[in-house]
Formats: sequence, structure tokens, C-alpha cells
Amino acid sequence: MADKVALITGAATGIGAATAERLSECGVRVAVCDINEEAGAKLAESIGGIFIPCDVTDYDSVQAAVSSCTDQLGVPDYGHLNAGIMTVPTGDDFLAIEDVSLEQYKRIIGVNLDGVFYGLKALLPVMRGRGGAVTITASVAAFGMLPIDPLYSATKHALVGFARSIAGANEGGSVRVNVICPGVVDTAIVPDSFRDAATIMPPSELAAEVVDLLENGANGEVRAKVTGKSAFVVPPVDVLS
Repeated sequence: MADKVALITGAATGIGAATAERLSECGVRVAVCDINEEAGAKLAESIGGIFIPCDVTDYDSVQAAVSSCTDQLGVPDYGHLNAGIMTVPTGDDFLAIEDVSLEQYKRIIGVNLDGVFYGLKALLPVMRGRGGAVTITASVAAFGMLPIDPLYSATKHALVGFARSIAGANEGGSVRVNVICPGVVDTAIVPDSFRDAATIMPPSELAAEVVDLLENGANGEVRAKVTGKSAFVVPPVDVLS
């Protein structure tokens, strides 16, 4: 992986930061993309990468981030589309779906879905000539229900289907698209009620899986990882058979 280039969204903290650190340890030059300029710039300096301000809800911002990465580091070999939020900020009470405001709805869709679409739209055209991989952060909430936050669950279900479909549409191409689905990871968006020492995972544990997917994961692979257990591949259902 030495001398390759990675672009990570939602990279200033949590899973994105841990992945940036691990990639850097492998010799990858990393573009740390985030709206959190203070934490992002500090991380980029510590790993010898670059910080690029990026709002994933704004396509022009995402496109500019990809262009800036290409200009400063080179065309990305790897993309980690990691930015994600829950419907309400950490510490706030979760809401019945009828009490979710339109602004909250548009915000979570903007970050969790638009951000991935914008990332793929901006990355795939420049990466195709070089090859590589894009790994999307979803969640094990994509395979079941999350009653406290139905919109979060919905966006993660959508990401798995979207990524598999994109991978299928690009089968045989030079860029692999795959998904990491973590259980509970120790990040800022995790509700306090989920912070069980027996089940919460340090970001570094998940970052190892992200890096392996970027380097070795198959096109269309959806991999789940929960704390203390080996990661496993979640097979697709062939709806056309």
C-alpha cells in the first residue's frame, strides 16, 4: 500500500480518524476530509497527510475535495465514504418518527445517503483510470431494526443495497465498491445507552477491517464486524432468481 493515496470523508474523528491513522502506518498518503477543521487539521498533521474541508451534503464541496486531493497528493487509490450521523445529536432524546422535523430528516438523508452518492459520483470518474477501491461505512443496523432511530436504520439499509447495485453495475471494472457494517463503535454518535463495555468496539478494531476491505475486499462485498468476533461476509439475496 506504500505511496498510494486515500481520501476519507468523516475523517476527523472516530472510525474515519482510526482508518486514516492505520492507512498512514501502511505508507498511504491520506486526505482527511471533514467539516471539523480543528480536529481534521490536527490529525492530518500528525499522520503526514493533508486536511481538506468537506461538507458531504454539498456536491460542490465533495467534488472540490476530490479535486484538491488529486492536485496535492494524486488520484485516490482508495476512498472511504465514512461520514454518518443519527437523527438527533448525541445526548438528545430519540423521537417518535412523527416528531422528527423535516430539517432533521433532510439532514440525516443529506449526510448518510447524499454524501455517499456525491462521493461515488466524484470519485469513480477519476479513479477508473488508476483502479482501486471505495469502501462505504454502513452498519449492522442495515440487517435488522433499530426502533430508537428508524431513519438511521433506513439509511444504512439503503447504503447496502445501493453499494451492491453499483458494484454489480461496475462488475469487471477497475474500481471495487464494498461496504463495512460495524456493530457498536466507540464514536461520538453512539447513544449512552449503547455504551456497554462488553459490546462496544474501539475504532481501531474496525479500521483494520476497513483497510483490509480497501486492499483485498471483493467488489460488492458486504462485511460485518462486531466487537471481539471475526468479521464475516453477508451474502446478497438474488431477487431476480
